[in-house]
Amino acid sequence: MQRASLAAAFAASLFFGSMSAAVSADNGNANAEDARVAEERLLGSADEDARYLACQPFTRQIAAGGVVGQSFDASLAEAGVPAAAMLEVRRALATSIDLGRNLAAADQFYVRYEQAFTAEGTPIGVSRVMWAELRTKAKGTIALHRFRPQGGVERLWLASGEAATTPSMRLPLDVVTVSSGFGLRADPLDKPAGPGLAMGPLPDPAKSVPAAYVEVPAPAPEPPAAARPEPVKPARRQMHGSFMPGPPGLGGFTMNSPPSLDGSDLQRIVAERNAEARRAAAARAADAPSDVAAQTQQAAVTAPAPRVVRPLFMHDGADLVAPTGTPVYAASDGIVIGAAPNGGYGNWIRIDHQGSLATVYGHLSSFAPGIQEGARVGQGELIGFVGNTGRSTGAHLHFEILSNGKAVDPLAYPELKRAQLRGADLERFRKQVKNALAERERERAITLAFGGF
Repeated sequence: MQRASLAAAFAASLFFGSMSAAVSADNGNANAEDARVAEERLLGSADEDARYLACQPFTRQIAAGGVVGQSFDASLAEAGVPAAAMLEVRRALATSIDLGRNLAAADQFYVRYEQAFTAEGTPIGVSRVMWAELRTKAKGTIALHRFRPQGGVERLWLASGEAATTPSMRLPLDVVTVSSGFGLRADPLDKPAGPGLAMGPLPDPAKSVPAAYVEVPAPAPEPPAAARPEPVKPARRQMHGSFMPGPPGLGGFTMNSPPSLDGSDLQRIVAERNAEARRAAAARAADAPSDVAAQTQQAAVTAPAPRVVRPLFMHDGADLVAPTGTPVYAASDGIVIGAAPNGGYGNWIRIDHQGSLATVYGHLSSFAPGIQEGARVGQGELIGFVGNTGRSTGAHLHFEILSNGKAVDPLAYPELKRAQLRGADLERFRKQVKNALAERERERAITLAFGGF
């Protein structure tokens, strides 16, 4: 019995001893793996470069083209253009063409975009358009190219060097006809406001010319002596004789030939001469009043009429002619500060925008629904309709732009125009466009050589 107990105890020790040894070995292996991971994390591994290259993404430029079918979006998707690139090219093209009205079936398109991929070829990230081209029957060819000007932002530009982006501001009418620009002008009504005529804010006296006055022309200068007509001298008879002092009645003229003249002949000659002198004096006296009258009449004809100058006032905006009821749109995103009748402005709206900018719209016939003080509006949102309210001579929209509270010329404001490449930037851009077109021709030649189209 005692021998059996000893045998059982020995067997048990052997069994549990082997198990503890196995557990100790497992713990040792786990600790070694943890130490190796910590060492690689600190010092790196031998195959780290290979593993990084295997996972490193890369980018490719991919070209897609085709013919517009029933839908431009469907045609782009069918050509394999990713959604992000499709949206970007649509927005850029929409600044130059109405894709809904001017794009037709059978028009051609070409899009070249950049896309990032994993090592396994899975696309990652957002694609971006490098350049695109749309050939239409209605508007011809429209080309876009991505370019970064010196010190500027990378964006898509038209082949002309004009930015293919919407300006931060727009004019409030779709069709613009200017009847009166920014600056000094005379009062269009040319009369004071009566009880039923709204005047609005009075003109700033510092910006107006003093009261109207009459400008009287200066008297015509006396014609020079050389231009005056000489008086007509009486005709004189040719007589033979010698001049020598004589009696006053004879005028100092004494006849000495012919000797046959008697006293009666001499008296006859003197009488005729005195008669001619009296006739010449009478002619001069009769002609003098007519000459004065003629000169007076000539001066009245040539003298300009008195010119009446009306007072000038500063016109702080531009008047855009349009029929009553024409839609008026917000020039930019902003908050409506006022929308109500306002004196000479008639029905008036003011919108404040970012950057200390504000826009004013006057003479509206009515406001669009929801346009009231405090309302937020977006660029191009309908805010009202053209009218003839307030101090106005006809249906039109008075449009102002205020920068830091000061009126500026709304038709020359830079934010209403697209950016334009110039100088060295334009030259670099043209070279880039030329290289892109040459590369496309090379790709087309390779495709044709391998039986493509």
